[in-house]
Amino acid sequence: MNYSSRFWLYAPITTFLIIACAVMAYWWVAADAFEKKLAALKGHEAIPGITLDWSKAEVGGFPFRLDADFTQLTVTGAGAHGPFIWSSEKFAAHTLTYNRAKAVYEAAGRQQASWTDAQGAVREINFLPGSLRASSVIRDHALVRADLDIANLGAKEIKIGRFQLHMRRTGHDLDLMLEADAAGDRKQVQAYVTLARGDAFAGLLKGTQSWPDAAKAWRGQGGAAKFSKVIAPGLDLAESLSPLY
Repeated sequence: MNYSSRFWLYAPITTFLIIACAVMAYWWVAADAFEKKLAALKGHEAIPGITLDWSKAEVGGFPFRLDADFTQLTVTGAGAHGPFIWSSEKFAAHTLTYNRAKAVYEAAGRQQASWTDAQGAVREINFLPGSLRASSVIRDHALVRADLDIANLGAKEIKIGRFQLHMRRTGHDLDLMLEADAAGDRKQVQAYVTLARGDAFAGLLKGTQSWPDAAKAWRGQGGAAKFSKVIAPGLDLAESLSPLY
């Protein structure tokens, strides 16, 4: 076997091993940085006014993903009109090591949430989902899309076959879509909402401004919620969505 034939025999194998080693090394570096970031976030503000905490967190996903599995995750902070808190027995976040613009989230077990509505009243719900998934997309260091999808939401107050909430930034506005199938005695609840002057939420979406300050700025700039394609028999959807803004 001459030198040329040996080269073509070993070159592909060597190239593959070099790439594999580079991928593994990159993952370990990224995972180490991710673990340090989580350690710095625990019990502290992730963005102004919103704090994350948990009892246990494990990082995995080798070699192409970064996964964080949390036990007893709690998110507390100030919402548009007052305090809120959400806790999950089990929560997981997933993103790719080489493209972290999109992240996928999952929650399981008992979910507890309380929030303050536009009238200052505290609302609360405890539920057990069949599945709870969400995702987010970051572009230019700001959140441009967020999606939440819950199947078989079972709570004492209400049972919903499927609940969806989607947010998308379009130009100067924010578009929201809410849909609930088999919500109590209602076959379907649906609404498309445009928050005009959504630029006022830019700081919140970049993680540099608190939620109350962004909502106050939005209202101060004449921001308005415009509803379309509404299906909500006997339900005030404006009131239902008002805790967001």
